Amino acid sequence: MASKPITFGTVIKLAFWSFVIGVIMYQMQWSPGDVFGWVANQVAAVWAWFSGSGLSYVLLGATIVVPIFLFSRFREKMRNK
Repeated sequence: MASKPITFGTVIKLAFWSFVIGVIMYQMQWSPGDVFGWVANQVAAVWAWFSGSGLSYVLLGATIVVPIFLFSRFREKMRNK
């Protein structure tokens, strides 16, 4: 799948939206660190919620199940060639 080329119009749109978002962030007195920190805190909160709900057991089981699944698919594909 070929990637789409970056045109001059795309660069202009990126510059325009960067300016607009920058003005909004300036007016709200936010820094990029504030935004990234907020996102990181949200991801940590969601992870903590999932961990408390049994996701850690799913991930632990997936360390065994997924490789076996992939190996069986690979073996089946090699057998059909």
